[in-house]
Amino acid sequence: MSKAENNVYRVKTDGFHGELFLPVENKYPGKALICFSGSDGKFELSRMLASVFQSHGLTALALAYVMEEGLPKQFSCIPVDLLEAAAKRLHDMGYKKVGLWGISKGAELALTAGSLLPGLVNAVIAVAPMNTVCQGFTMEKGISIAPGSSWSFHGKEVPYTAYGLEKFPFGHVVWKSVRARELTMYDLYLPLVQHPNPAAVIQVEKITGPVLLISSKMDTMWPSELAAKQVMKRLQDYDFPYFYQHLSYDYGGHLFVPMELRLTKFFKGDRWKNKEQGRKARMDSLMKTLEFVSRW
Repeated sequence: MSKAENNVYRVKTDGFHGELFLPVENKYPGKALICFSGSDGKFELSRMLASVFQSHGLTALALAYVMEEGLPKQFSCIPVDLLEAAAKRLHDMGYKKVGLWGISKGAELALTAGSLLPGLVNAVIAVAPMNTVCQGFTMEKGISIAPGSSWSFHGKEVPYTAYGLEKFPFGHVVWKSVRARELTMYDLYLPLVQHPNPAAVIQVEKITGPVLLISSKMDTMWPSELAAKQVMKRLQDYDFPYFYQHLSYDYGGHLFVPMELRLTKFFKGDRWKNKEQGRKARMDSLMKTLEFVSRW
């Protein structure tokens, strides 16, 4: 692929919103990683992540799936088709292996897209993952529960696990977060992880490539540690033919990314006496992610 090729993509012309980061020295020829963030919805974080992988010699496509021009403004029926278009573009550009890297809500999307796009997606890295597709939500006037799924595919709603609530429990979340002295929605999501709608459990066994799960035992935003174990069990139960691994860390919070962010201060696993241990854990996960990419 020529480096002169336009590396900025938009929904109207390309079917997805992204920016391609090409390494000066490609240490992983034929491989590319699509990176996207969680419910913060910021393209900025996706670009930061892609830049980190670029600096280590890996081609990375920063992707936005919400809150940018031509994209949904809410986390409700967001089309997985965006990732399908991005993966197809990378394959057309000569990349034989295309992987997904997603965190939090983006990890839910990465596993879901991997299960829906066999052949196009060749690996999934899910950081602070979820084991089920969750009900959608909106953030127009605070946070509200949406009536349907978080995701859609080819015009159809992806089956989801409902919160079982009419309204978002804002007061409860604030109260729990104040008491815990960190942002937490653990209680809201625990029932979804433990008792998901069987039709909404992500069919990770359909992913056509290796799977890497990364979580922290100190993640109190949602039960990613338990969800990762559920995903691992499903892969085992289905005799998943590809390599799969769960990296579980004692430190680090929900935002388990290989850089310092202002938002990390909202989580105990990355502040005060845990700050250095959290940083080391997050950097270790980056090195192990690159090892995973080199083997895939």
